Amino acid sequence: MSDIEPKPDRRKLGFRVVRAFLFTAAYAVFWFIIWFLTYTFLASFPEYPQLFTTIACGLLFFTFAITLAEDTIYKYILKAIRAFFLIAYLTYATKGGILTLNLENIGFTVEFVPLLALMIVINLLDIARALLQAIEFAAQSPKD
Repeated sequence: MSDIEPKPDRRKLGFRVVRAFLFTAAYAVFWFIIWFLTYTFLASFPEYPQLFTTIACGLLFFTFAITLAEDTIYKYILKAIRAFFLIAYLTYATKGGILTLNLENIGFTVEFVPLLALMIVINLLDIARALLQAIEFAAQSPKD
């Protein structure tokens, strides 16, 4: 390594990993509480455990990665990817905004496409915000 290139600071990286791990662990406790509160009500849906596990693991991954990438441009890229993940997941999990329940001899169909569209628009705004924050981060001078 030449004298111009900065040496990697292992201590700083270790602190960032520990901070990201602790933050993600706190978020995991939150997801566990949500699981505990909702599982008894939604146990009649056979796909509920798989869908819940997928969203929880996906968001925990993004929480760890975004916290680890703090003070870098990758943080904003990961935020945009997280918003894309949520759009795809919400569309898949809700089957396009139509929920069908078959309880014994009665069938219910609930259409909440406008609510799904609102959630998609919110995530598209989140993508736009992440891109604008990335542009602002890139435009800042190192002295700021």
